[in-house]
Amino acid sequence: MLPFLTEEDHEALSFKNGDYIFVPNVRKAVEEKADVIKAYVVGDELKELNLKLGDLTDAEREIILDGCLINYYRNH
Repeated sequence: MLPFLTEEDHEALSFKNGDYIFVPNVRKAVEEKADVIKAYVVGDELKELNLKLGDLTDAEREIILDGCLINYYRNH
């Protein structure tokens, strides 16, 4: 689970509960500290969506890349 942020108006989001959101190359984006991550709402057509992870520390990024806090402690 990733702490994605969007700048869309919370009352006019381009997706709703239950929608699938495809985030290609998400691991690479976390590793490279990408400012904006391109994602797509999957439906009858793909709608592009810009996501952000905010100001994560390097340790928080490592926890995400390791899969969870337990794996992080196991690996470090």
